[in-house]
Parts: sequence; structure tokens; C-alpha cells
Amino acid sequence: MKYLLILSGSFILSYSLTPLMGWIALKFNILDQPNHRKIHTEPKPRTGGIAIYLSFLIIFALAHRFNLFTRGFENEFTGLLLGSSIVFLTGMIDDIRGLNAWIKLGAQIFAGLILVIYGIRISLFIPNVYVSSIITILWVVGITNSFNLLDNMDGLSAGVGGISSLMFFLVYGRQGLSDLNLLMMILVGSLIGFLKYNFNPARIFMGDAGSLFIGFIIGGTAAMGGYLKGSLLTRLPVITPLLILGVPIFDTLSVIYIRIKQHRSIFSADKSHFSHRLVTLGMTQKQAVLFIYLVSFCVGINSILLPRITRGDALVILIQALAIFAIIVLLMIAKGDELKRKIRKKEI
Repeated sequence: MKYLLILSGSFILSYSLTPLMGWIALKFNILDQPNHRKIHTEPKPRTGGIAIYLSFLIIFALAHRFNLFTRGFENEFTGLLLGSSIVFLTGMIDDIRGLNAWIKLGAQIFAGLILVIYGIRISLFIPNVYVSSIITILWVVGITNSFNLLDNMDGLSAGVGGISSLMFFLVYGRQGLSDLNLLMMILVGSLIGFLKYNFNPARIFMGDAGSLFIGFIIGGTAAMGGYLKGSLLTRLPVITPLLILGVPIFDTLSVIYIRIKQHRSIFSADKSHFSHRLVTLGMTQKQAVLFIYLVSFCVGINSILLPRITRGDALVILIQALAIFAIIVLLMIAKGDELKRKIRKKEI
């Protein structure tokens, strides 16, 4: 019952706040202007992330006030809220006036350090405190930026974030981690409420403030999970976060590879993302986003089974997930080669 209340409360609050944030953006000219690197053709408010942040924060505070949390992660949650607020504010400044990429990265590393200070560390198989702390910071910063990079098409980052949060909710439920469960449900509701206005055709964008906040919350929470509780004969459940976050990780790695191959900065904006290449294959923007939702769900849902199956079954699930992304890569490569041949014919 409490999960339904949390979901409803965060949804209603986000759904109500998003139009207000859009009005504020129009009043103060906080708009995302179209250009050759973007797919929208008219200015759009970029303050939706504020609605996501506020609804998450308010419902979290109410849940804490009415003792819905068991207080098992109170110290860690303090660090998570502090760190996520830092990346949110950094993103908001970038949305309003622009920030150097290195300054944003520095703020994210500092926020990751706060997580470590407050006891959030990826400690599985890593007994050394310093090594696990560095890996935790790298993980959280990486996932934070992956959701920022994924925010390149209407409804994409919010939808994948909602699916990922729901998968973590189901995983933590089977592990008895009720506090992490509750946290993910707050985020799911906040994202669904915002998605009503952000799905194609979007009326408002979440901006860097929203995408960085989502990525940090999900990445930080993922670092807190145990994953091996109740596991049968295998340690493969440790790959649970990799499966659930397979889409943003795949998109980030593919974009970095393409930019390095083309001798460009990895921070440069372009249309080489997973979603853009699906549109190149012939999909509409809406179809591309829905397809990515489906991939995210199909890869992530397998993570629920990992603790309950044998080593051989777990390997099959891992191979299946890798095969899905391999097929997508082959399709994109084939389409890319076809486009190159057409360009050569036109030049001749």
C-alpha cells in the first residue's frame, strides 16, 4: 500500500509542477534553442528537471517524516541527496547560462566523493577501501553522464530512467531492501508525471539538471545494492546493474567510440547516438524511442531472475543481452555502409 501511495504522490506532484516549470522557463527565457545538432525545430522550455527534482525531494521528505523508511540507509541517503543536489544545481546553471564541460565533470566527481564519504561504496570483491572508492566515483560519474547523453530525443532519458528504476525496484523487492525499493518508486512516479509532457511531441525538456539528477540517483542507488542475497551457486547477479542500465551504457560507449574514431572531442554534441542511428534506419522518432524502451525492458527484466538460477542459466541471460546489442550494432553498421555507397554514387 505504501508503494502505491508513494507512486501516486510523486506522480501527481511531478505532473502538477511540470507545467509551472514550463511557464517559468517561458517567462525567464530558459529555452533550448534548435540548431543543426538537435532534432527539435522550435525553442522549448528546459526546466522540466526542476519538477522531477522537487517532486522527488518533497515525497522523500514526507516518506521520512512519516517513518516509511526503516532508517537502514539513513547516512547513505543523506550523501545521496547531497550529491544529487550538487549535480542538479550544476545542471541547472548549465541550462540557464552554460558551463564548461570540465567544470561539470569536476562537480560530478566531487558529488561522487560525497557518496563515498557517507558510506556508499561498491565493495563486492574489492576489499581495498581506496580502490573501491575510486571505482564507485567512476561508476556514478559514468552513469550520471550516460543519462545526460541519452537525453537526445523526446521522452528517451525519462522513459529509460523510469524503466531502469522499476527494474531496480523489483530486484530490491526480492532482496528485502525496502528502503531502496521506496527510493526507486519515488523516482518512477516523478518520471512518469514528467513524461506526460516530455513524450513525443515534447512540450518541455528536462535539461541537464534533470538528466544529471536522474543518472546520479540511479547510479548511486545501484552502488548500494547487494545483489548476491539468496543467489544460487553463482556470483553473476553482480552484473544486475549492467543489465538494467544496458541501454545508457551502450549508448555512451558507442558515442565515445564514434567520436574518438572521427578524431573529435568526446564532449562534442552530435547526432551519433543510438536513437539517431535508429532514425537513420528508417524509424520515426517516436518509434525509435519506443524501440529503445523495449530493449531496455527486455535486457533489464532478466536481472530479476539472476539470483534464482544456476550459473549456466545466468550465462545464457548474459549472452542473450549481448546478442541483442550485437544485432543492433550490425544493423547500424549495415545502414551506415549503405549510406556511404549512396553518397559515393551521388559524387560520381
